[in-house]
Amino acid sequence: MAAFDREIEKLDAWAAKQGWQLPSPFPKLRIHISQRYRTARSLVPQWTGEPGRMEFPAFRVAVGEANILHELAHIYFPNANRMLAEGLAVYLQQEIGENVSYPDFGEDLHLFIRRELKAGLGCDVQHISIRSLDQITTPTSLMLRVGRRTIRDGWTYFFAGSFVRFLIETYESDKFHALYSRTPLVPLQRDAGSPDRWREVYGFSLDELERQWKELISSLNCSDAMS
Repeated sequence: MAAFDREIEKLDAWAAKQGWQLPSPFPKLRIHISQRYRTARSLVPQWTGEPGRMEFPAFRVAVGEANILHELAHIYFPNANRMLAEGLAVYLQQEIGENVSYPDFGEDLHLFIRRELKAGLGCDVQHISIRSLDQITTPTSLMLRVGRRTIRDGWTYFFAGSFVRFLIETYESDKFHALYSRTPLVPLQRDAGSPDRWREVYGFSLDELERQWKELISSLNCSDAMS
């Protein structure tokens, strides 16, 4: 439980610094660890009406790779848009999380995509559709098509995390908060958000922001990515 306490302190400090309000009432955490779990979960239980429930695979806990802060982020800041929810959780795990964990295991999100995308999926970042990810509601899993292939989980989490990092670091974090607030999670309801909200918040369409993100990834030096 000491690890949970440390991650809670970090997330509390981040929320206070950014001016993000916590859920009220804040749900009581109920932590479940089992060898039956293949992946960690807390966002989907939030959607199904089990606030505070967190599930962790026993093998991840045993080797110190449980993505505690990622799952706490879903408790603190659940969202009806699955890309934004997962993107923020991946970003926060990398930025302030205590341990390396799924999906990035300490890899820089931008650099990993720049270095590994061609070998991993046989394409470059120009073939990735953030717009497709933005249409996915919680609790549906993130997925997108690359050619005839359907990509799920790991890579989609990289894309979501990298795109959220781009938004937060390129524009004011207040703008991301404003966008995030447009799609609050309501149990058993689905709402990925209107496409118009991107221009209303950022002054750019999602397509324009996606292009900026892709330009950033493409501009990275591969030799830097290998260092």
